[in-house]
Amino acid sequence: MIPTTKLELSKTAIVVIDLQEDILAAKPLFPISAQEVVTRNTALIHTFKDTDVLTVLVTVDRTTFQGLFPFPDGTMHPGESPRSVLTIPTLGGQANVIQITKHNPGAFFGTDLDLQLRRRGIQTIILTGVSTSNGVYATALDAYQSTYHVLIVEDACADRDLENHQFFFRKLFPRIGQVTTQKELAEMLTK
Repeated sequence: MIPTTKLELSKTAIVVIDLQEDILAAKPLFPISAQEVVTRNTALIHTFKDTDVLTVLVTVDRTTFQGLFPFPDGTMHPGESPRSVLTIPTLGGQANVIQITKHNPGAFFGTDLDLQLRRRGIQTIILTGVSTSNGVYATALDAYQSTYHVLIVEDACADRDLENHQFFFRKLFPRIGQVTTQKELAEMLTK
């Protein structure tokens, strides 16, 4: 991928994957904790607060695909509603925010995310969240296949397995998008 030197904010969306209580509390995350993932994503969202960047908060309805992501500790029983409360604080009153509920690992399949992005002329997706090797990767791959320019923010993502996190950022993400950091993203905004 050719590195992006400038973001066209009106054509950019930040897509935050699965920052919800039930997912973050399931098991420890690496290389940063669940609280740090929330803190970093909150900071990123607030970076774009008064811009034309679309914020997309993606949650998963685990009741629709328990077999793909089982929680053997019995924290949820069939038919019980998931605790899908978003953990990003203080978004009240912020314009340009939508929420998508997914039923699969990726945020595109079976949702209207692509339609919502195309209606708004979005061409670039900044992707963050958990888990690196599941929801973030599935969404990144679908975005790439749908011809979006994808930036994956490494220090705003986490996984339940540190080796998986590192493998995806070293080997897979560079093939389908641009790996970046919060600092590099901030530099793109100032150019």
